[in-house]
Formats: sequence, C-alpha cells, structure tokens
Amino acid sequence: MRPGRADLVADQLLQLVLDGTFPIGGTLPSEAELADRFGVSRLTVREAIRSLASTRVIHVRQGRSSTVNPAEEWSPLDGRLLVARSRLHPDALLLPMRLLEARRAVEVAIAELAAQRRQDVHVERLAASHDDMARAHGEGDVGAVAEADLAFHGLLFEAADNVFLKALFEPLASALRSLRRETSSVPEIVGHALDHHAAILAAVTDGDAGAAGNAMRAHLLQTEEDIERHLGGQAATAASLG
Repeated sequence: MRPGRADLVADQLLQLVLDGTFPIGGTLPSEAELADRFGVSRLTVREAIRSLASTRVIHVRQGRSSTVNPAEEWSPLDGRLLVARSRLHPDALLLPMRLLEARRAVEVAIAELAAQRRQDVHVERLAASHDDMARAHGEGDVGAVAEADLAFHGLLFEAADNVFLKALFEPLASALRSLRRETSSVPEIVGHALDHHAAILAAVTDGDAGAAGNAMRAHLLQTEEDIERHLGGQAATAASLG
C-alpha cells in the first residue's frame, strides 16, 4: 500500500527534525507555513502533525505552536523511529540491541513450542520461506530477503500456537521490519541468517524443542554480533560525517 499524503509529509517533517531544521525542544512553524513548505493543504499538515504526536515526536499545544519532544520520549515501537532515534542517541546501537534482547526473550520459547506443536504444513511452509530467502539473496533482492526472513519467523509463531506470546510480540513488528531492511542489505548477515534458519528448520522438523531453542538463541546472538560489527561501523561513520 502506498503511503498517503499526510504520511509523506510526516516523514518529511521527521527528516527536518533529524537534520536540525526543527531542533529538539524547539517550536514548529505554523500550519500555514508548513503547508506552503510542503505544497499541501493545512488539513494534510494537521494530519501529519497528529501522526507524529501519536508517537510522541511532537507535542501539540492547544492555541500555541507545537514543539519537538526529546528523542528519548519518542515511541520505541514505531518502525519509522527506530533508526531515527538511534541516529540521535549517543550510542546508535542501543535501541537495535534492546530490540534483539526482546526478541531473544520471546523467540527462543517460540522455537521450542513450534518444535513441539508444528504440523506438516508448518514444516513445508518454513522450508518454502527458507528457499525464498535463499533465492532472493542470490538475486540481490534486499526487499524480498527481508520479507522472506519475516515470513519464516512469523510461521514459527503460527506453529507455536500461543496467542499470548504472539500478542506480546506484535507491538514490536513495525520496529523489527525496519531493522530487517537494514540488515538484509549486508550479504554476510543474510548468509549467517540462512545457516541458522536451516538449523532451526531441522530442529522443528525433528520435533526437538531443546535443539530448536538453542538454534534460535544462537541465531539471535549471531545477529547481535553481526549488527555490532557491520551497522556499528556505519553508525560511527555517519556520526563522524555529522
């Protein structure tokens, strides 16, 4: 689905916050001024501001200019904001690493339950997702790699069949998708993920809950190492370039 005009304006407004045009703690121009800047209606600007206010990027004050909140107050669950908040934080890897910690707390148990409860159809679909990811990786299709990766993990949740664990994880989905798009552009990270997915698939296929949990833990720990090595270097470079 293509983003609406208000979503596009919200993204542009967020970028202006990130580049310092509208600094943290400062006030925004009036709706009329922003409408002129972006070439849209005041209603569209109002919707964009409302969108950013819902994730606590902007504080709307009745009858007064809206202000930009400190980055630590921004929602950690909005995928648009994961990279943005990281760029503004002294430790650019802090939030991605915290996200991986949350994944490890949930997904190890999910892998174990998936091994215990999976049906043949789950094994078939997991294998198909793994093949899709490998094929997309070979073709250099970063977007398809990310989607196949997400599908593989989503199928494990489906096989685990625990609505409460799924509900705990769902708020992280948007932030996770954003991070996956970052990591899927690094061939070495994708290669490691494919190897670990194969181990998880084998354990789930065998119905070995212990092996499945261990394979998932190894996968996520490897991902943490990969992100620190590859994205950490990129973050340091970006910081040095201002």
